[in-house]
Amino acid sequence: MTTILGRGTVLFVDPDNSRASSLRSAVSSLGYNCTIENSARSALRRVKSRSVNVIVASSELTDLHMDTFLESLSRANVNSSVVIYGKNITAGEAITWMRSGVVDILLDPSSTDSLRSALQSAFTRSSSKLSRKAGTVDSLSDSTLHHNGMLYRSRAMSDLMKKASRVAPIKVTVLLSGESGTGKDVLAREIHSMSRRRGNYIAINCAAIPEPLLESELFGYERGAFTGADTRREGKFEAAGGGTLLLDEIGDMPLAIQAKLLRVLEEEKITRLGGNTPVSVDVRLLAATNRDLAKMVEEGSFREDLYYRIKVIELDIPPLRSRKSDIPLLAMSLLRQSADKYGLSMPEVDPGVIERLKSYRWPGNVRQLKNVMESLLVTSHERISQEDLPSELERVREDTCSTLELCLPMTLSVVEDKVIKKMLDLTGGNRTKTATLLGIGRRTLQRKLESTDK
Repeated sequence: MTTILGRGTVLFVDPDNSRASSLRSAVSSLGYNCTIENSARSALRRVKSRSVNVIVASSELTDLHMDTFLESLSRANVNSSVVIYGKNITAGEAITWMRSGVVDILLDPSSTDSLRSALQSAFTRSSSKLSRKAGTVDSLSDSTLHHNGMLYRSRAMSDLMKKASRVAPIKVTVLLSGESGTGKDVLAREIHSMSRRRGNYIAINCAAIPEPLLESELFGYERGAFTGADTRREGKFEAAGGGTLLLDEIGDMPLAIQAKLLRVLEEEKITRLGGNTPVSVDVRLLAATNRDLAKMVEEGSFREDLYYRIKVIELDIPPLRSRKSDIPLLAMSLLRQSADKYGLSMPEVDPGVIERLKSYRWPGNVRQLKNVMESLLVTSHERISQEDLPSELERVREDTCSTLELCLPMTLSVVEDKVIKKMLDLTGGNRTKTATLLGIGRRTLQRKLESTDK
């Protein structure tokens, strides 16, 4: 199932006509059919009489409470998906509304990227409802799951996605860095989606394929190239022609293949294994790693020229523990995805559960959160309480907190220097991870270190 921009009807519900008109203009430019209602009751009448795919409603409805509006939509048995926006939405309200089936919560609907992403998810959900109503077997595709995985409300992720949206339409090589489980493949899919390249999105894990096979997987082979090569086979570069190729775990790519990859990037041509004729390829390359490539360059385990060739743009995904405001929305979204996957109803979630989720450090990041929410859904009944949480969330992780001793008086520059050095100690000297945890860019960190050394 693929969501295509520009198809379907969007209904905006907002007592502020000026705000609704502004949003309609932004969405109309994406190709959707848009209409406006200024009250919840008039919106209910419209969705009962006409086909509406997505309802985008303000949290500041004046004639009906949002809970009542959502309940009325449910009773009307309409196929419309709902997105809610508002600057003063509390975490409790967001959890309640998402439990009732709301697809997304937007704190800043003026962000075209956030609104566009929400609409994609909402149209996918609307299509799922129609499929199930028609009696067909429906399941969320990988791309839909990945897209829903990009829910966020933190400033760090908002800034990251703004940067991603700027570079997506440009065929420039992008390095996606971040800890394991933060969603590098998810972000890669988003970049491909926003690029509007018409070819395939293909991902290959460089660490999962033995060195003798990796070259043929990337570049293909000719018949007779080796024993068992009975026919010619195209590699991933050819298969992704006109589209996007993600080289995941590129830090594990052998040096010999790194050299061949560099040549492909420079010439935009590949030569199949056992062949002599270069083949032109049109591929947008993305690379992902959870390793410190700069340090690997210093150690000689990664080519310096390839490092700078793939790092034209770097997008560093922050770990989940540094964007705790994303956890409630992500947790409820992942819980709903699991409920859809297994055909189960959404359980109630105690507020204390969300607080415990926010206080945990999530070493496995979003991937670990997804597994925990799926487990909670399956093992709980109608309500998830703190007693249902897995043991690893109950343990006090003394190793996750470190102290810093300061002897006042002390200038701010000296304090900053001590914080940076302490963080470098905690990350084992990993400057990329240190910059992420400090909430600054790697270049900014480099400048501060150079200033300290002077």
